[in-house]
Amino acid sequence: MLEQGLIEELERYILLNYRPDGAKEKGFAEEPKRKKDSTNGAWGIGAPFAACIALPEFLTGIESLTNKLEMSFSEKLMWWIKERKRKPVEIYRAAGVTKAHFAKIRNNVQYHPTKETVLAFVIALHLSMDEAADLLKRAGYALSESRLGDMIVKFFLEMKRYNIDEINEALYTHDCKTLTNWRGNK
Repeated sequence: MLEQGLIEELERYILLNYRPDGAKEKGFAEEPKRKKDSTNGAWGIGAPFAACIALPEFLTGIESLTNKLEMSFSEKLMWWIKERKRKPVEIYRAAGVTKAHFAKIRNNVQYHPTKETVLAFVIALHLSMDEAADLLKRAGYALSESRLGDMIVKFFLEMKRYNIDEINEALYTHDCKTLTNWRGNK
């Protein structure tokens, strides 16, 4: 059971920071109108021909982009485990991830976990907000002020409270998807 003081702080945090989908925060103007393309095509020649001319430069550009790739989610997760001087088994157990699931993540640098799995690892590793944002980004996610579950996790990260059962209880209480297969019986 969550402490009453923590529940009150969480409710106050949600009230101040949560922006449900469709809620206007500052009355932004409509999106700017797009300007029409003044070139009327690629250099005045047919697009297929222009594409053939630009193909070598395009391939060189792709090659230079692949050389600039950062660590994947999987690589960065393993880096964090090593950086924290922890054993992988400690981290995946703390995150509520099975050994088989962790093996998939570890052995496939392109593995794409769910957002909840990434957040469970963030909690297990006791990452800061910036570190959490970086790990989430590597998996293609971000914390959003328009998702209540994200705001609850963000609250716990900002409070430096890394108890996954406590976080899952708060998520469950607010009808949000829990980070693990938590059943409220712990």
